[in-house]
Amino acid sequence: MKRLVWDYLYLFCVAGIVFCLDQTAKFLVRTNIQPGEAWVPASVLEPYAQIVHTPNTGMALGMLQNTNGLFIALSEIICIAIVILYPGISRKGDSLLIGFGLGLVLGGAAGNLVDRMVVGYVTDIILMNLLPVFNLADAGIFLGSILVAVGLLKGKDQSKPLAALM
Repeated sequence: MKRLVWDYLYLFCVAGIVFCLDQTAKFLVRTNIQPGEAWVPASVLEPYAQIVHTPNTGMALGMLQNTNGLFIALSEIICIAIVILYPGISRKGDSLLIGFGLGLVLGGAAGNLVDRMVVGYVTDIILMNLLPVFNLADAGIFLGSILVAVGLLKGKDQSKPLAALM
């Protein structure tokens, strides 16, 4: 039971940090930059990266626009599935890496879910060369998914229970 408590504390701390950073960044962009406008903190960055305010009612790469309801449902399912399945998944490989990855995914999914439910769209804020516009939640989901896959591939042999490290 003690391990389960520590595992969930770890998961929710990572998710909470991602969620708070994402929501703060999106709030600052929505209140300071008009939709469709951009801000460049330093002119040397302009060819490579910009802060933009891009409303997105679909998914990455502008696909499936105006399907907010679908993505609200998917985000809810993902968040619930992570919380329910987390103990079993984290024991299948490197539990620290899997817990961190699932925390990133959970925080990112929750961040975009709140946007869709409260604002009516996801606020994408980062524009970098050769990448579609994204936000911190998207980055968390992407990086977290990779970390979960790596953690599962490492296998049970190398896993260390999180509670044993506390």
